[in-house]
Amino acid sequence: MNYIAIAFGAVLGAFLRHTAFNLIKVESFPYHTLAVNIIGCFFIGIFAEYCIIKGNVPLSVRLFFITGFLGSFTTFSSFALDTGFLTDKGEFLKAFVYISSSVFLGLASYFAAIYFMRSLIR
Repeated sequence: MNYIAIAFGAVLGAFLRHTAFNLIKVESFPYHTLAVNIIGCFFIGIFAEYCIIKGNVPLSVRLFFITGFLGSFTTFSSFALDTGFLTDKGEFLKAFVYISSSVFLGLASYFAAIYFMRSLIR
């Protein structure tokens, strides 16, 4: 049952990731990867904090959402690939902005989600 939950989550996450890539097409900067990774960081913060606070979320639900859905929706390998493309083109400033904004905004959205959930539930 757990493998099925992961598989269904992965299909949904990959579909939404592909949709986001088609909606956010900018050749000069990987906004699509940045957007899905920041959104993914926010939702993993929401869900993880919910699981911690409630404590009774079934394993299959956690595997569906975290491992399956968010695992296929976000990706570090695309981040690395996009950074490589920028540096190969000699766009080092864009690569630096991309790396910095990915790390900073990803962590900021994760912590914002935790703060949001704590203030909402507690």
